[in-house]
This record gives sequence, C-alpha cells and structure tokens, in this order.
Amino acid sequence: MGSIIRKWIPIAIATTVGVVALVGYLFPRSGLSAARDQLVEWAVIVSAFALILGLFNVLRVHGQRIVRLGDGWEYSLVLVLAALIFWIPPAFQGPSGASTQSLLRYVIAPLGASLAALLVFTLAWSAFRLVQHRWGIYSLLFVIIVALSLLGSTPILGFRWMSDLRDWLVKVPGMAGMRGLLLGVALGTIITGLRILLAQDRPHSDL
Repeated sequence: MGSIIRKWIPIAIATTVGVVALVGYLFPRSGLSAARDQLVEWAVIVSAFALILGLFNVLRVHGQRIVRLGDGWEYSLVLVLAALIFWIPPAFQGPSGASTQSLLRYVIAPLGASLAALLVFTLAWSAFRLVQHRWGIYSLLFVIIVALSLLGSTPILGFRWMSDLRDWLVKVPGMAGMRGLLLGVALGTIITGLRILLAQDRPHSDL
C-alpha cells in the first residue's frame, strides 16, 4: 500500500498541475488563468529554493574536498571562494546594488567575452582536425564557411566583401539553422511534457 501511494500520488499531483497550467495557457478564458499564475509563482519559489540548496550542496562537497586535501582541492578552493564572493553582494544589496553591478560589469562580462573569444580558436582547431581525419565535400564546406566567417570579422583592407558575405551567412542560413534548432527544442519539450503528463516518464516518483 505504501509503495502504491509513493508511486501514484506524485504522478497524480504532477499530471493535475501540468494539465491545469497547460489548459490555462491554451485557453486563457477558461477560468484557469488565476490557478495557472498561482502555480507558476509556486514553481518560481521552488526553483529559487532549489538553487539555494544546490549552492549549499556545492559548498559542502567542495568544502569536504578542501578539508581532506583531496585531488584538485586547489580548484575546489577557488570555486568556493568565487561562489561566496559572488553570492554575498546580491544577498545583501540585491541585483541592482553597486557591488553586484560592479561584479557583473568587471568580472562576469569580461569572462563571458573571453569564452566567446575562445570560440574562434575552437572553430579553427575543429576545422583543422576535420580536414586531417575526415576529408570530403562537407568538410570542405565547413572549412570555407569558417574561413569566411573569421576573415569577415577582421578589419582587413580589401576584405569588405567578405564582411558582407559573413553577414549574409549569419542572417540567412545561420538564422534558418537556429530556427530549426529552436523548433527541435520546442518539439522535444512538448514530447517530454506529454510523456510526464501521461506518466510515461516519472522524474517526480521514486519508483
């Protein structure tokens, strides 16, 4: 009896909540809009507490590694210090505080720009490896597109036409590929949601 309760009660709750939220979004005049909004607010609150618990779990795991001087404890120390430094100002000043904005402007934004800059070297290295191991028409096409994109991004005299071609590649075939990826993500999300509503997947149950 206990195993049946642990199995079916989470399924019933998840299915009911999912159906109410889905009907509230698809039919805003059905009278379920208020319930939908309330459920979404609860989900945001639960997500916030899950984020906090995840942070404490990261601090616990890496803190134990630091205390025991396990493998890679230096990286764990850097991670713990960074987590504390970036968590304390927003906790006391909020997201619009001066210290929080300074961290975003002078630390997080430059790190994001550095990661984006590494993409150039990643593409160049991928093109080299692709040509080295798998040569073909698609490999040649990939190398040409990478070369045009990189040269079109550099302010070299005489390569203005490459800049225009790069803009076309980004706006036309690149945008088409991005829309295809977004459609795939949307279809995958719909299928996953339907499987959860139909109890085919049960991430909320321990059985």
